[in-house]
Amino acid sequence: MADSSTPPPFGKGPKKDGPPSRGGLGPVRQFFLDLDARLNAALYAFWAWLRGLWDDYSTFMDRFHVSGFRRFAVEGMSEAATLGTCGAVLMLALAIPAFNETTDEDWLKRSELAVTFLDRYGNRIGERGIRHNDSVPLEEMPDHLIKAVLATEDRRFYEHFGIDLAGTLRALTTNVRAGGVLQGGSSITQQLAKNLFLSNERTIERKVKEAFLAIWLESRLKKNEILKLYLDRAYLGGGSYGVDAAAQFYFAKSARDVSLAEAAMLAGLFKAPTRFAPHVNLPAARARAS
Repeated sequence: MADSSTPPPFGKGPKKDGPPSRGGLGPVRQFFLDLDARLNAALYAFWAWLRGLWDDYSTFMDRFHVSGFRRFAVEGMSEAATLGTCGAVLMLALAIPAFNETTDEDWLKRSELAVTFLDRYGNRIGERGIRHNDSVPLEEMPDHLIKAVLATEDRRFYEHFGIDLAGTLRALTTNVRAGGVLQGGSSITQQLAKNLFLSNERTIERKVKEAFLAIWLESRLKKNEILKLYLDRAYLGGGSYGVDAAAQFYFAKSARDVSLAEAAMLAGLFKAPTRFAPHVNLPAARARAS
């Protein structure tokens, strides 16, 4: 008689209903495996689409393929365009602080800084401080005075757009050969921008701001208005700003009445008023005027 405790032969035991064995897949694992398969298929399809797009782009760009000398020319222009764009962005970033100075609507106005002393009858007996007078119209200034200033400061004033590129290149070449600063390449508009908005510091940042402000002034004002402002705002030594105040200080007369020699001396003061002022160094002033 067979023992009831003996296990049945392999594969012939009774079938039992119940949960899957440990080797089966539960619903959670089945979900993640399905999700993984879908993601893999989607990534493969996306990669295939990108590869096809790149092949189409390469086929299209092959039409513009150049070789030899033309290739070097194209690459050179491409590099120049890239560097030019980067330089323009950099200069614009440097110029933005300067444009903040133009937000003041009263930038064309100037307060009187001189103090005039009068006697008990209202007669002027003296003055102290900065002298400034912009009451003389440009049309009433002598022609030889205007031409003397243009000849020494900016001969192409009526031709450029605010920046004299030829003059700047000439000054740069001269200074490099001399190993120092012998000539200034700033136009009258650039010098006016410096006098109105900036300081006298010699930095690249200031020169960039000066150039942008010069173009801005050219877009806002006429040439004669810029010239009039320059003649009225430039410092000419002795605490005098403008040609009329300087003529009053040096020659005791209005700018309307200066002679040719006096106009030449006034024009020579724009470059270095403290060095060429007649009351400081008369021989240097005469040499500069000559």
